[in-house]
Amino acid sequence: MSPGSVAAQRAATRRALSWILAGALCVAALIAIGAILNGRFDETDGRAIATSLGFAVFSATGAAGAGLRLRPGGNLRSLGQATIACSAAAFMLLLAALWIDRSNGEALWEWWGAATLAAFACSHAALMGGSFRPTDSPAVRSLGVTSIALAVVDSSIGILAIAGAFDRIEAGWAQLVGVLVVLLLLTTALTPILRRLQRATATVSAAATPAPFATEVIASADRLEALNANPGNCAPEIRREIERLRALAQSYSR
Repeated sequence: MSPGSVAAQRAATRRALSWILAGALCVAALIAIGAILNGRFDETDGRAIATSLGFAVFSATGAAGAGLRLRPGGNLRSLGQATIACSAAAFMLLLAALWIDRSNGEALWEWWGAATLAAFACSHAALMGGSFRPTDSPAVRSLGVTSIALAVVDSSIGILAIAGAFDRIEAGWAQLVGVLVVLLLLTTALTPILRRLQRATATVSAAATPAPFATEVIASADRLEALNANPGNCAPEIRREIERLRALAQSYSR
């Protein structure tokens, strides 16, 4: 598959998912407007709005995984499939908790919370991992990997808490979790910022450093100018400079 067709498929996938997300949000808004205009807002309206919003949210997390389906790396494709699976599972559990089994609602909500955290962690990893570029500096890549690791740790702690693994959370542990969440937000925000700074620095360095062709031409022009200032017979030297310029131009035109 050519790079052009892969890029076209990615763009088509992003457009389709964007339309789905927009449609889900519009449905939620229409339901809310209808309830307001009718002067009543019952439990069914609330469940319908929650369903539409849940579909929008998990479509967005699934979209992060769908963007990795066409990536060349097997690990990225596996991550994309895991993200889509977790997002779909979270949405199905939401539907079950809202509409189907009301007798065992608490257990379903716990499963939904765990699946949601897993979907968010996978989506975050898919977005960060998919943004890595071969030109990223070690600092940018390390920061991105740290952000992914923090998301996995934070979501794992949340899943364990939902599962009842902690009878009581001490103040110190709560502070540690808060610090980990702040570090997750920090590393997530800093990674693209440092990437842009790296690109800007590379652009400035490239602009400040003449290309080899330009360097050779400038040096030859300086030599010709020096020969022109010499009152003696410099025809052989000038001819050699001309030949050197021709050979230089031919080497760069191949």
